[in-house]
Amino acid sequence: MPSLKERAEIPAFFARYQPLIDDALRGALVGNSPSIEVTHRYHMGWVDRDGNEISATEGKRLRPTIAMLGADAIGGEIRRALPVAIALEFIHNFSLIHDDIEDGDSFRHHRPTMWVVWGEPSAIVSGNSMLKIADQVLRDLLDLGVEVSTAVIAQRSITAAYLQMIEGQHLDISFENRDDVTIDDYLAMIERKTGALIETSLHVGGLVGTNGESGTELTQGLRRLGHEFGRLFQIRDDILGVWGTDETGKPVGGDILNKKKSLPSIHILSNATGAASVKVTEIYRKPELDDRDLQSVLQIMDEFGTHEFCHAVSAQHWSMAESIIEETEFNPLAKADFREFGEFLVERNS
Repeated sequence: MPSLKERAEIPAFFARYQPLIDDALRGALVGNSPSIEVTHRYHMGWVDRDGNEISATEGKRLRPTIAMLGADAIGGEIRRALPVAIALEFIHNFSLIHDDIEDGDSFRHHRPTMWVVWGEPSAIVSGNSMLKIADQVLRDLLDLGVEVSTAVIAQRSITAAYLQMIEGQHLDISFENRDDVTIDDYLAMIERKTGALIETSLHVGGLVGTNGESGTELTQGLRRLGHEFGRLFQIRDDILGVWGTDETGKPVGGDILNKKKSLPSIHILSNATGAASVKVTEIYRKPELDDRDLQSVLQIMDEFGTHEFCHAVSAQHWSMAESIIEETEFNPLAKADFREFGEFLVERNS
């Protein structure tokens, strides 16, 4: 059985698709406005602010990778899934560019964020441009032999997914000023903000990879599995946002200091009793929190088992994902890859 450290590392199957994904991502940004292109390439981690090629930390390319895996899992042609994979990665990065502005985050992957380098207006325009490049990339589906009817379904599904993602972000922002957010509210939010793109990556990757011929059971299996993977991803993000470390890239208590209504904060606001309930509510109502507030909340979370609760919720959704993997007739290699991916989502450190 792999160790926790091994499970926390990026799954080995990611390397199977990376050359195709990286080449397609770079190619899709060639030929756009030079001034916007350098902002895109900077955000993707390929160049410095002056446009000089560098070796920097890039994202995991999680969504495009599982789009390719979705095609592979049900016997599809992975190259047909490439436009879907690339479009979803650009949509994801569009959201990151705007999230950094909305959250006031000055660094991503240890580099100044786009809005810090070029200003908020330029970053907004650059993010919007990246979204439209995603739409443009999807036109390549027809050139790769995807039937028109399947391509239309894919485009509609992806558009619906990024509208859900935007709705989820709006809900997340609206939660910041509420004390009555429930676990059900939270799950509905993450299904949109995080889950929609992950679910769509897996499902639509399989759909176009097989040209819509894979059968309802298999494609619906991908959709259901993607739904659980999306929840696992965000729940782990929320755990790291409170109990992370500088080594994981998530400072201890960062989400508490920012008063984010993540799973841990919703749990403690809903379950603390007596003086602890009064204390934690008062803290979250403050305009700004300091280290003493952080330590108080962490102590109350420890007292009421918030960490254990979050891990139990994660374990529940991983169990549901395992059942889908077991009962759906994915090919054996894909089943192993899905299990490795699920373990990674549960244990990842960044």
